Amino acid sequence: MSSFPKRIDELIRQLGTSASAVDSKQGDRVYNFHYHPHEWTEFRQQLQVIQKRLKEQGFTPHVASFADITLNIFQSSPIYSAQVKMEGMGSFSHKMRNDSLYNILSGSSSDQRLTTDAPIVSALIDKLQETAKLDNGVLMLTDTETIHPLFRISAFEQILQGKFLVPTVICYPGERGNHGDNPSFLGFYNSDGNYRSQHIY
Repeated sequence: MSSFPKRIDELIRQLGTSASAVDSKQGDRVYNFHYHPHEWTEFRQQLQVIQKRLKEQGFTPHVASFADITLNIFQSSPIYSAQVKMEGMGSFSHKMRNDSLYNILSGSSSDQRLTTDAPIVSALIDKLQETAKLDNGVLMLTDTETIHPLFRISAFEQILQGKFLVPTVICYPGERGNHGDNPSFLGFYNSDGNYRSQHIY
C-alpha cells in the first residue's frame, strides 16, 4: 500500500476525471480509499488533509459516519430499546445479538438481502441527496468498520447502483486481497469480488 500522501494524490486525480471518462462498466463514481486497520489513528488525522485538498480543488466534502448513521437508527428503534432492557434479564448469544441488530438496520431477517427500503440504505440515500445539494459535493463515508460483522461494503455498492448522485469516497479499513484488485475488508475477510468501485491502495 502506498503512503497516505500518494493515496490522497491518487484520490484527487481520480475525482478530477470527468464523469464521461469513467469506465462504463464501473458506472457510479465510487472510490474505496483504503488504509490498513492499524493505520486508523493516522487515517483520522489524514481525513482533515483530504477534506482540505478537496476544497482546494473546488469540491465540497460532506462527511457521513456509519457509526452515527447506525446509532441514529438504533436510538429511534423501539426494538433496540426493548433489547437493551432485556440485556439485564439473561444471557444472549453473540449470534442472537447480531441477528437482532441486523434486523433493525435492514428491516428484515438476516437470511434476506438488503433492499432500498432498509433503514440503513435509506439513510445512505439521504446522505447522497444532502450532498447533491452542495456545490460540487463529494460524499465521504467513514467509520465503515462499525458495520462489521453485519454487512460488507460491497452490499451497499450493489443495492445503491445507479443511485450514487455524487462522487462517493468510502474510507475503507482493509487491504488488497487475493482476488484481483479487490479488497479484504478489515484484512481478515476473504477478498470480495463484488465491488464495482475504484480502489485506491
